[in-house]
Amino acid sequence: MQARIRALGARLLPEKVRQARAEQRQAERAAAAERKRAQLVAARRRALLAADPEIRTVEVSGTVFYGRTVTRFSSPDAAARNLGLVCDALEGAGIEYFLVPGRSRTRHVLGVRHADRKRLLSAMRRTFGGTALYAVKAGSDPLPADAVLYADGSLPAALKRQDTIRFGEILLSPAGGILADFDHGCEVEFWREGRDYLEDARLAERRGTLRSMAPAGVLERALVGPRPNAVTDALPAEARVPATLTVAGRAHPTFAGFAQPRFDEVDFPVDVVYTWVDGADPELAAKRESYRTGGAPSRINARETGASRYESHDELKYSLRSLEMYAPFVRTVHIVTDGQTPSWLNTDAPGVRIVDHKEIFADPSVLPVFNSHAIGTQLHRIPGLSERYLYFNDDVFVGRPVGAGHFFHGNGIAKLPFGPFQIGLGEPHPDEPAPNSAGKNTAELMLREHGRRIVSKSKHTPHPQIRAVMQELEELFPEEIGRTARSRFRALTDVAMASTLHHHHAYLTGRAVPGKYALRYIDIGRPESAGALAELAATRRWDFFCLNDVQTPEEEKENAAARLHAFLESYFPLPSRFER
Repeated sequence: MQARIRALGARLLPEKVRQARAEQRQAERAAAAERKRAQLVAARRRALLAADPEIRTVEVSGTVFYGRTVTRFSSPDAAARNLGLVCDALEGAGIEYFLVPGRSRTRHVLGVRHADRKRLLSAMRRTFGGTALYAVKAGSDPLPADAVLYADGSLPAALKRQDTIRFGEILLSPAGGILADFDHGCEVEFWREGRDYLEDARLAERRGTLRSMAPAGVLERALVGPRPNAVTDALPAEARVPATLTVAGRAHPTFAGFAQPRFDEVDFPVDVVYTWVDGADPELAAKRESYRTGGAPSRINARETGASRYESHDELKYSLRSLEMYAPFVRTVHIVTDGQTPSWLNTDAPGVRIVDHKEIFADPSVLPVFNSHAIGTQLHRIPGLSERYLYFNDDVFVGRPVGAGHFFHGNGIAKLPFGPFQIGLGEPHPDEPAPNSAGKNTAELMLREHGRRIVSKSKHTPHPQIRAVMQELEELFPEEIGRTARSRFRALTDVAMASTLHHHHAYLTGRAVPGKYALRYIDIGRPESAGALAELAATRRWDFFCLNDVQTPEEEKENAAARLHAFLESYFPLPSRFER
């Protein structure tokens, strides 16, 4: 009876009231379901942390992510790891796939038939359902807030329907810093049979969204990718010749046209040459001062020969870490010194060697020299040095992944770091920066040889070098280069052979072109350097950065050194193979 009365009362309520109550009940059920789901997700995440001690949380812009802690890191290894994880799932499920030549410098791409998308997603969930692997939409930010953690459960329907999905782990340093985000993930493209693609293409054509492709007759029997890649997005039947590509020691299936070296790839060896000095070495400092006070007075500004120029803050150690993390294409690292070896350096590590000035100076009687311009005239004489190499100062660092193609074209032409600042006109002057004076001297040589006025200084980046160009310069300008090689300290008569003379002569003889170098330059002794270092660490958006100690005041040296060390330890936290 009471139930009938309540039902009758409900029927007598106005329609709007009944609708509002129904919506309220629906909202309450949805909220309860969401609370239950949140509780389930929280339980799964607690289980994830308990099951794997390498997994820990990291918060970015208010979003909590789960990452894996590692003790060794390089960008290519991170990309290869994510590739291997996806391939494990594919091979475990017996799903055919092929490596696709992508356009990213930080991640690999796999092709899977569109018809196998559901099988792949099921295999990924079975394999990684309780892990810290994420799935995100291709083209997303490096750490999007809507990234889906596999430990949370199934993927959203909208993500499952994507034509390309990116899978990856976040890699963390022991201190919790992010070493690799989803930019290192492995992307899976779902390739359609040509017939299916053409069916969709007709609809796209009517909508006016069809992209230019191969003729329909070719597409009919092709596999068609969802987006362009580095070679082709249509694979005709006759082009599907099986081949393999090896990544980090693991062979992966692909097709012959995807495996063949492309015309723009750099396949020649590239070495790195550092010039390094430990200015804190009392023996070397005493030797330097004895030559400074015993020789003729220098006509160049004191800042160009002051103690700051020779001080070491272990920048070389961190620059080598930057190479291992972001530029492991380097074959051999040559460290050019005046009878010194860094105490932390593992001289038995593969791919590194100490080169003494005595090994490379054509006239050893001019030694010792304390002038980087003088040393720069002899670097191409290093025994066993590759024909194309990179010249680094030890205060220059690689800030994010780069390849050999950043510095050279596939045909060997160098890409030069010309900067926006000008050399200027007139005679060299003792109060101007040494690069200006050396640049003016170089300008006169280029005007004499090529009839062209050079105007630009170079950026403080790695400098691509060609040995043949350096050898040719020795023959063209023996007097000027010989005088610079004999210049114990920087002088107004110097030429900057490695960073200015080489670059302009290579350009004017058709062996180099201007390149693109995203650089951040910071003078660590200036008051604003603390903010600049913080911004650099937060954005990590520069290919290279230079942390220069120009002439730090004595009272600021300790603070500047502490700032620098803290920054470098944060940016490059893991020891490299070059360290003891």
